[in-house]
Amino acid sequence: MPELVNPPRRIVQSGSVDIVVQYGHYVLEAGGERSGADAPSRDGLLFGEAGWLAVVCGSDFVPVPCRVEILKRMPPAVDRRWDMVAEHDLDLAQGVLTVMGSQGHHPHLTLSNTPGVHRIRVHVRNRERALHITDAQPSVDISPVNPEEHLIQLWPVNRARPAETLLGPDSYAVSYLSGSV
Repeated sequence: MPELVNPPRRIVQSGSVDIVVQYGHYVLEAGGERSGADAPSRDGLLFGEAGWLAVVCGSDFVPVPCRVEILKRMPPAVDRRWDMVAEHDLDLAQGVLTVMGSQGHHPHLTLSNTPGVHRIRVHVRNRERALHITDAQPSVDISPVNPEEHLIQLWPVNRARPAETLLGPDSYAVSYLSGSV
């Protein structure tokens, strides 16, 4: 399991890095102003506003492994081994995206890329299984038994597109949207 990145790492133009995230959700901050209130999720995976996007975890206090990849172009296909995949656009006006904790602090990672609109593809798996592990083992220690995984891919686009769910929803998203989580 990767170690928590502290201080934040910086990736320039392309590459990947493994981090851990936790506390129910984490934020992809592109420099936008946050209103202070969390917007409701339409798909059970992502929520946010113009300059930021939050990713909902199945785990609460148990760290979740997350790989972040900066790509030069859109990946060729959606990997169907994931339970849920969704895309959303963010405008990186300054060319910087920071992955940070749910309260907008504790940056895990800072990505540097070209300024402009970028497509963010978020992949998750095993969120429902992780929910039950979190209930059974509420610990802030990194747990080797947490099955939840996340992958974030980021690439520049010429024009913005609406957010969309490419795969899913997973069982956690269904429970989340019904209010039973």
